Amino acid sequence: MQILILICLAFICYQDMLYRAVYWWCFPILAILLTILKYNYTGTEQTVTDAAYGLLFLTSQLFILWIYFSAKHKKLINITDNHLGWGDVLFLIAIPFYLSPVNYVLFYVVSLILVLLYALTTAKLITNNKHIPLAGLQAALLGITMIIDYVTPSLSLYDDGWLYFLIN
Repeated sequence: MQILILICLAFICYQDMLYRAVYWWCFPILAILLTILKYNYTGTEQTVTDAAYGLLFLTSQLFILWIYFSAKHKKLINITDNHLGWGDVLFLIAIPFYLSPVNYVLFYVVSLILVLLYALTTAKLITNNKHIPLAGLQAALLGITMIIDYVTPSLSLYDDGWLYFLIN
């Protein structure tokens, strides 16, 4: 299952880096694979609960972005028209079906910072494309994170147990 997920993430990364677009059907496939993997680890109740928390967090983030850009442009706007791609949104919708709520927020924040650093670095080198491959870079980062999770038994992306280990 994890190999299929890594292949899917690599495909998303490849498409987004090369074409700055990803086939929409990749994201439901990714969400289904991630859900099956999480279900195998935690069961139905935890899978649904964690996904709900992650989606609630994402919805609030998108709402805040919508308010910000609408205020900035002094009119109601659709943030997926010029500011955020649908692939980016669909990727962020797919991953809470595997990540625990704390891991989702951590991944979201850290990956946005790393993608911003990538964009700032490559902006000086590549000037012909203003679009940032957010979903592709986040897919690569999630793939790397899942590999690290696989080889590090104390880390588990599907629950927040590592956090309690750090506190105690």
